Amino acid sequence: MKITKLEHSGFFVEKNGRSIAIDPVEFEAQVPIVSNLDAIVITHKHSDHCQPAVIERLRAANPGVVIFTTFDNIEALPDAKAVKYGDREVVGEFELEFFSISHAEIIPGQIPCQNIGVLVDGIFAHLGDSLDTPPRSCEAIALANAAPWLKTFEACDYASKCDAKIIIPCHDAVLSELGKNISNNWLGKICAESGKDFRALKIGETIEI
Repeated sequence: MKITKLEHSGFFVEKNGRSIAIDPVEFEAQVPIVSNLDAIVITHKHSDHCQPAVIERLRAANPGVVIFTTFDNIEALPDAKAVKYGDREVVGEFELEFFSISHAEIIPGQIPCQNIGVLVDGIFAHLGDSLDTPPRSCEAIALANAAPWLKTFEACDYASKCDAKIIIPCHDAVLSELGKNISNNWLGKICAESGKDFRALKIGETIEI
């Protein structure tokens, strides 16, 4: 399995020549328009994760692609399939297990929206905007390293306690390069202390698991 970092919280996950996209967005970098997509997963409706124009370009290049998102995001993506905690889907080459229910709180006591995490083939988990636990142990987790809803302490605590062997920081468009380095230094330190492989990927960089 190949995992390619896109901008912010976006990833391509590829195996056997097929791929899925998770939260493909554009701010300063353009999402590559690939033609081998089986699925697009949009973890929630916020515009730093769901950009309908980008999704439409990907869908135009992949007419059979299946789009998964939360129930409260169907208005923005009317052709998508809504999924929830505990759902499983097999699409093309991939088995997707969905977990998480709600976006982490930004304002105390207020849930911003629904959220889904996705575990791909039991190997790679993307949490969306949450610190929820995948349904089973996996090799790698994409973990937010900065967000309005997140403290560095919380990300470090999650990284140290989770079962994954590899931590890939994401949700980093909210940071300057200096801020990204600071957050990654702390996450990298706690990963080293807890025996995790910390992989801070640049946009377009790929690792293979």
